[in-house]
Amino acid sequence: MSAHLIIFAVSKHKTRIIVGKSTHFFGQPVYGQLIKSLDRAKITEMSRKNGGEKYVKSFDGYTHLLTMLFAVIMRFDSLREIEAAMTAEVRKLRHIGIEKVPKRSTLSDANARRSEKFFEEVYRDLYEQNKGRLAPK
Repeated sequence: MSAHLIIFAVSKHKTRIIVGKSTHFFGQPVYGQLIKSLDRAKITEMSRKNGGEKYVKSFDGYTHLLTMLFAVIMRFDSLREIEAAMTAEVRKLRHIGIEKVPKRSTLSDANARRSEKFFEEVYRDLYEQNKGRLAPK
């Protein structure tokens, strides 16, 4: 069966849907899709280039980006909401590379310290990588 093949078998009483496993993004949550397209070393280097890695022990640019993406997707408005939700999901966070839930003060310091140019550079890089897959205007 092809990785993209979806078979609809319709019988008299039931409808069965068989979906083949795929390495593509179909059926994955948006957050998982975004994370798969990120390169940790490249993003950390972008942060370093923009001065965001000075005086950093554990909350590097990659972890900061993942945290902010999580906050945006979940539509959180405050650092308190981000910290509480990430604490509740701590086991799942380890799978995406976040070893420790950042505290509010750490998030606040990182937001003040890291330039918006870092996030802009990450966005532009992802756009360049994926613009061929995006729908035309």
